[in-house]
Amino acid sequence: MRLHFTPDAVEDLRLLREWLIVRSPGGYSHVVSSITRTIRVLDAHPEAGRPTERADIRELIERRYGFILPYTVIGDAVWILRVYNARRAPQDMLRPSQE
Repeated sequence: MRLHFTPDAVEDLRLLREWLIVRSPGGYSHVVSSITRTIRVLDAHPEAGRPTERADIRELIERRYGFILPYTVIGDAVWILRVYNARRAPQDMLRPSQE
């Protein structure tokens, strides 16, 4: 499977980096590593995420830091739609971020 990030997911990661790198550069590295490990599961198991209300969207859960990674599979590509922390209010997966 090919892995892609939507512009919203890229923006989510940029905002995460901006917020966390000044607070804990090492922590940022650990968070990114954990998110990366979580996403790698999709290479072999694209249906690994839990179902959502929409049949075409599933969610991976990064358990250590509490990130939710909604995604969709289109052909042989996995699209990560958003990257957000479960402690924050869930975001609309298809609406651009408002931050």
